[in-house]
Amino acid sequence: MRKRPGARPNVAGVQTELLLDQAGSLLISGRAGQAATLLAPVVGQQPGNVDAWLLLARAHLELRQPAAALDAARHALQLEPHGVEALYWVSAAYTASGRHEMAITAASTGCTEDPGNPRLIERHGRALLAAGRVTEAERVLAAGAEFAHYDADLQVAHGVALFAAGRPLSAREAHGRALALEPGHRRAESQLRRIAAAEQRIVDAESLVRITDEFAESLRIPAGGVAGAPAPATGLLAHLATVIFAVCVAALLVLGILDRATPISVPSTLTLSILCATGSAACAAILARKKG
Repeated sequence: MRKRPGARPNVAGVQTELLLDQAGSLLISGRAGQAATLLAPVVGQQPGNVDAWLLLARAHLELRQPAAALDAARHALQLEPHGVEALYWVSAAYTASGRHEMAITAASTGCTEDPGNPRLIERHGRALLAAGRVTEAERVLAAGAEFAHYDADLQVAHGVALFAAGRPLSAREAHGRALALEPGHRRAESQLRRIAAAEQRIVDAESLVRITDEFAESLRIPAGGVAGAPAPATGLLAHLATVIFAVCVAALLVLGILDRATPISVPSTLTLSILCATGSAACAAILARKKG
């Protein structure tokens, strides 16, 4: 029986959204390499997709590939010249590249575009810390933490700046505020452990200056940027299997839409073949991760 014709669904759009969701999940679970593998063909086929470029920039940053991250973030900013999310990632990529003035400018521009945004204020402060401008960073983050007193991440960033400025007690208070806002906040707890360990080495004013200066220096990123980290060889099969799995899932959804919403009759043998390929890809990905 012929199916009733209707509006043709945006099949390409559905598949892209699936891939972007998959890439986002991979980034959340710490598999940035697999996310980058998924995103590369998306931006190749759809260079106007801002979300894909932003996810790709984030993936490259997590892989410690600042040049590639900056390229992706710039593409997003070209598409959305005043987009605060694009400005955020452009700033982060410039910081990772050791190009601090550009990072600070991008973050400051983002704060101007969206005043009071705690995430952008934190980026501005961290860009200053990476440049070694501790006093300015503390001032920016102090004002932000007072305004956005509800944001735990901003309180943590302020605590980091306070410790770098030689004020461990004030830093401890800032991290305490973050934990009061979000009990179990991992970064706040990590920073408090760092402060506790440092305090055991502080015996006088001289040691206080030395230890907090060492901490401030550890936050600096040199002009050449962060060193790249090689991708583990054991992850290659897992990357490939994940890509195949994502494509198969997207294909199954597209076939389902075509079968129900259009006059096209999808052969059951094709659906069965893709189901088998999906299962095989899933098994291959699981086995590869166990071996890795």
